[in-house]
Amino acid sequence: MRKFWLVIYYGFARHLPKSNRPVIGRFGGWLRSKCAKHLFAECRGGVNVEQGAYFGNGRNFHVLGNAGIGKDYTCHNRIVTIHGGLMMGEDVLFLGGGHKFENPDVPIGQQGDISDTPLEICEDVWIGARVIVLPGCKKIGAHSIIGAGAVVTHDVPDYAIVAGNPAKVIRMRK
Repeated sequence: MRKFWLVIYYGFARHLPKSNRPVIGRFGGWLRSKCAKHLFAECRGGVNVEQGAYFGNGRNFHVLGNAGIGKDYTCHNRIVTIHGGLMMGEDVLFLGGGHKFENPDVPIGQQGDISDTPLEICEDVWIGARVIVLPGCKKIGAHSIIGAGAVVTHDVPDYAIVAGNPAKVIRMRK
């Protein structure tokens, strides 16, 4: 059954217009949401998956509350847990894993891979457009905001507004 939903999502639903477009867009949003509920490891809340989102086979994706996955979102080698209330802009990238490189006498490509990296996104988080979250970030704290174009290299504290490359706390919401 998983293969059926993967074919429906990646072969058809992923390419339908954004959900804010009249008629066909609303159908696309509905179909992508239905696919997510069958593909994600957990999907307890409502999830809005926008056009072009890539999350692999979905087995490493856990949505525990309402979440909005932005247009052209991409996730590589991450185990993602979303607690709910997530808003996400377009072109967000979650990178995880990678290559080992500790031994300079062995070519990097022959040192093996780092396995999937966990990422926990706490409740009520807003991630702006074109944000890149690197493997060094394991947790995005509750009620935080990540500014558009930020490159997140470390954990984000609760109530923080972060921006820049590398992302730094620019102020606290509380």
